[in-house]
Amino acid sequence: MKQTLLFSSALLFLAAGLQAPLLAQQNASAPSFSLSDVPQVPVEARIAKPMPTIAVDGFNEIPLMPFSEEGQIGQIENIQSRSLVVQRQIIGLTQYDLQTNAAIDDRLVGSGDAISAGWIMSLETGSFPDRGTGYNFFDGENWDEQPYERIESVRCGWPSIGHTASGTEYSVTHPGIDTPFLMTSRAMGSNDYWSEISIPMDGPFGVLWPRTATSGVDGNTIHVLGISTPIGNGGLEFQGQDGALMYYRSLDAGATWEQSTFPALDTTNFVGFSGDTYAIHARDGVVAFAVFNDLMDTFVMISEDNGDSWEYTPVIDFPVDNYVIDMGLPEDEGEDFNDDGIFQEYLNSDGAGDVHIDQNGLVHVVFGGMFYMDADTLDDNFSYFPGTNGLEYWNQSYGLDSSLTIAYAYDIDESGTLDLEDDIAAYFVNLAGIPSMGSDADGNLFVTYSAIREDYTTGSQNYRHLYVVNSMDNGATWNTEDACDLTPDLDFDGYESVFGSLAPDVVDNLEIIYQRDFEPGLHVRGDLDPVDLNDIVHLRVSVADLGDCADIEFEDYVGIAEPFSEGDVALYPNPAAVNVELVIDRAGAHDVKIIDLNGRILYSWTTTSMVEQVNISDLASGVYLVEISQSGAHTVIRLAVD
Repeated sequence: MKQTLLFSSALLFLAAGLQAPLLAQQNASAPSFSLSDVPQVPVEARIAKPMPTIAVDGFNEIPLMPFSEEGQIGQIENIQSRSLVVQRQIIGLTQYDLQTNAAIDDRLVGSGDAISAGWIMSLETGSFPDRGTGYNFFDGENWDEQPYERIESVRCGWPSIGHTASGTEYSVTHPGIDTPFLMTSRAMGSNDYWSEISIPMDGPFGVLWPRTATSGVDGNTIHVLGISTPIGNGGLEFQGQDGALMYYRSLDAGATWEQSTFPALDTTNFVGFSGDTYAIHARDGVVAFAVFNDLMDTFVMISEDNGDSWEYTPVIDFPVDNYVIDMGLPEDEGEDFNDDGIFQEYLNSDGAGDVHIDQNGLVHVVFGGMFYMDADTLDDNFSYFPGTNGLEYWNQSYGLDSSLTIAYAYDIDESGTLDLEDDIAAYFVNLAGIPSMGSDADGNLFVTYSAIREDYTTGSQNYRHLYVVNSMDNGATWNTEDACDLTPDLDFDGYESVFGSLAPDVVDNLEIIYQRDFEPGLHVRGDLDPVDLNDIVHLRVSVADLGDCADIEFEDYVGIAEPFSEGDVALYPNPAAVNVELVIDRAGAHDVKIIDLNGRILYSWTTTSMVEQVNISDLASGVYLVEISQSGAHTVIRLAVD
């Protein structure tokens, strides 16, 4: 199915206030969408589990759960990997640990002396009443101080970050199930007040899970993609669909907006769409978005005229059109992934992917593969196989149902299968999933993704590490067998690294942020682990030095104050009631602050003592942050007051 859409909706005003060629890539042989050559879990571990049919929107009450491990911010480290230096710094914290239901959007944009980072942040438990965009900015030398408050005036979530050529940085979020999207913006890198506008909405009950991109000849066109609030999230059908794909465009950096849907994506071909299962990117006059489906076609929509008209290109053809859960899939047309003699497993995307337009206007797509089945036709649900392994790549020169496996979770012990703990942390994606893609001026491609490790485990679940794989010939070949583990944790074998977002325009360095904690899985969704502080970590990797990642060593960061190391600071007792002993095992003067979870500084002083007695009898029961700083380096530990 190929169709063209002309943008014909009316222009909605908000009171305030060259087409790039698509180039074909030549491939020696056509790839085929198959995971048969990738190491998988043993057959007996290929167990189907229920797939969530309702994406989390963040507006439901979350039960209060206790803290577990401690977290730190502000630590700057260098990891030496032969010629490769990875700069690593914690730039934020969050207790709301679900950064996406599936595909990660652009949470990091820019390069050099203007990098904006955003994430879903909350530092309060219960229903996370302070949830919103955690934001930080890099000016070429330093990141700003750790944020303690969202940038919006209202509770919201799912920020998608962007820059315009006119010097504006912005974040688009969803503030409610029955509201339009909220755009928050200001002059790039300034300390100005964040201005807020609601993107005009005509028709839907509400819209959720935004994705944004910036393009146009003048660099000031903003594209926003999302879906109408599904019935399962408290919404209504829109134009006959349960979750209609909505498109908003501003030609003037957000001053005025126009809204549309896509005829090629109407009820004739799709019953509706799921939250967070899409990605959008734009460059000059080319705009592309991809939708990564489970029981429907996975496809790309491409516009060569800055969003005026669109062409539908299928990537994976699901064998049953307009399939509805429990309709019943043919039992002899799928694959027998679990070796039970019944061919009822169907291979599609895992919902988590990315789309990218390179400097020549060629559209690239990356996504995790996933096997699905719908064997029980009475349960109002379908199943997925969490042990599926293999990250897929596609571009415009490929045909239907054609993709190249460019990455996967490694069979480290070389047993022939992935030998994992019985319980796989529930992200509902591939074992090498949640990819993010970027490119440089030469057309070199880079993809980050989170892959499970056979050798790092809690004893009940395996950890995921953040990897990068690259192609230095515009996607023809990839260094699949030599992908770089950017989070090797040689000093501590217990970090979970997920939700990596790579800045799409690569200059000299890969700029990446991701979420890190001590426990595989999530509190908000899936495993429902106890709530904890999660680190938001920035990584900088030199493209020129990207290569062999063996023999990791740790080095001091040249030009930056000596970073804090594990064990430099401790609190005794913790929890405490009246007095607490602060131990600082470092020479020199240190600035100390006690901060509540709203970011208010309650106590502040400077000490040169190694052991400091602190009276906390005036503090109410609860959790506080104790920040210790010295010459630009700082760390934070939590203090529980009984």
